[in-house]
Amino acid sequence: MWNFFSSFAFSPCGGVIVRVSKSEEYGLRLVMALAVSGDQLTIRELAEREDLPDTTVAKIVGRLRRAGLVEAVRGRNGGYTLTRPAGEISLGTVVAAFEAEFFSNDFCRTMSPGAGLCVKSAGCGLKPVWRDLRSVIGNFLDGITVADIVAGGNRSHGVLLPVAATHNS
Repeated sequence: MWNFFSSFAFSPCGGVIVRVSKSEEYGLRLVMALAVSGDQLTIRELAEREDLPDTTVAKIVGRLRRAGLVEAVRGRNGGYTLTRPAGEISLGTVVAAFEAEFFSNDFCRTMSPGAGLCVKSAGCGLKPVWRDLRSVIGNFLDGITVADIVAGGNRSHGVLLPVAATHNS
């Protein structure tokens, strides 16, 4: 799963603003590029296809490799390739390669800078809401594969997130 609190912010008007980190975006793009190619690509080829610096691509590919999503092919014509078919790699899995925790127990510290713990942490009714929202979003991303996106859409069959469906009713 991916880190909910690094990817979402709450606006003063009550809306949710989705924020995807550059690393998460680049990771998704590089995995998609490998899926589209159907073959191995070098760091240089990936960088050219995605208009990114070689050093950035190398860093992102390193994280994808440590997560078991890509593997290096050695030799004169070496490069990187996906470790399994794109239809078996969910967006949630790719994004998870860039975050250690989805809901950190340190969240209450980040909401009260300098105060140690939030004064409401012991009886906070919001923690279960954030955990449930994390689960809904995580399940949604886990239900969309790289192959779905490469094919031009997702296979979520038009199912709305429960949060969005509730908000619109």
